[in-house]
Amino acid sequence: MSQFATRINDTTIKVSTNLLKPGMFVCRLDRPWLGTPFLMQGFLIQSPSELRQIRDLCDQVYVDTSKSLVQLTTDKSKRGLFGRRQIDEIVEFSPNLDRDLARSGIRSALPAYSDTFKILKSCFKAYSQNQLIDAVALEKQVATCLEAVMQDTSAMAWLSRVKTHNHYTSEHSMHVSLLAMVFAIHCGWSKEEARTAGLAGLLFDLGKIKVPRQILMKPGALTESEWQLIHDHPKWGRYYLEKSGFNLDVINAAYYHHERPDGTGYPVKRVGGQAPLIARLIHILDAYDAMISYRPYAQQRTVFEATKVLYRGRNTEFDAKLVDQFIEMLGVFPVGTLVELSSGEVAVVIGQNNDARLLPKISIIRDRNKNPVKETVANLKDIRDSQGRPRVRVKSMLHDGSYGIFMQDYTRQLLVS
Repeated sequence: MSQFATRINDTTIKVSTNLLKPGMFVCRLDRPWLGTPFLMQGFLIQSPSELRQIRDLCDQVYVDTSKSLVQLTTDKSKRGLFGRRQIDEIVEFSPNLDRDLARSGIRSALPAYSDTFKILKSCFKAYSQNQLIDAVALEKQVATCLEAVMQDTSAMAWLSRVKTHNHYTSEHSMHVSLLAMVFAIHCGWSKEEARTAGLAGLLFDLGKIKVPRQILMKPGALTESEWQLIHDHPKWGRYYLEKSGFNLDVINAAYYHHERPDGTGYPVKRVGGQAPLIARLIHILDAYDAMISYRPYAQQRTVFEATKVLYRGRNTEFDAKLVDQFIEMLGVFPVGTLVELSSGEVAVVIGQNNDARLLPKISIIRDRNKNPVKETVANLKDIRDSQGRPRVRVKSMLHDGSYGIFMQDYTRQLLVS
């Protein structure tokens, strides 16, 4: 096993697990996150037991030096491998560390997110004007976005939960694309497969541009002719993507993304696994992101409620294996989720504990009467009574906008704080 480190970019090194120590931030593994006990958004090594787990499972991992509290060295008496001086003292983990990591991660990820979203909106506009999309340019941008996702899956997953309520169709597609890439990384798909999934996520709903907005946003029941327009949107999307020169995997993912395992989907009623894998994944992510978003024609759901719907639809509406893997990827309380505590306070989940996933790290922003308070960061794992039992737990998840709290506003405040 190599005892040295390889510089990947300005902030990331690939390092032998023998060189790891508490205080280092592991951002990627040398194997899929799926099947490991670790949180796929990356984690700070905080104990010898975590070190043992990593060394038992991995030969090498990727370390984000910008998020680490200690730096890599080969000689305690000299400067480190990359010119930094060794920190020998015991590492103190500030309760605000996860909030700081979330802020720095989002700041780093935001340019790739914004650039991709800007190009996506231009694609929707081009389609509405019967102009072709520059497939090569979009593919390059998705590749850039994928690099940002691989660098910080947590930050991109957080941004996928920020809703503006102004551009539902394009924003929805952006979020499905991010979730598709995060999922691909979680399951250990190749970069090419992850890029294709991300590109399909951006373009799968392009055909809806041809459906009148009053039908898409209609709060009541649709007529038979209106349903026919809805059912035709995969065909329109396929035709346009073919003319624009996209590859067959992306075209098929868009065309078949409303097929169901029980054969009741559309447009051709494929059964079971006959629809392409990426199309089956997009179908799940499409439903999930729609459920947690505000729509005038449907009730907004929390993350927990949305995953319950997905789970109940296994083998009928959704691919069972993909649903199970997606729910595992999300975790119990995803970072960037709004929650109500057993104390009555309202908080945002800003971090998770590998060994206590029901007790996340949170940032409290409302008191028990739901009044705004100065933000307070806490780790629920550390809040115990005299018998060592958890004193405060998560009572329930909340949907975006509960008690006047929108993740868009909270994220903006986080970035400027």
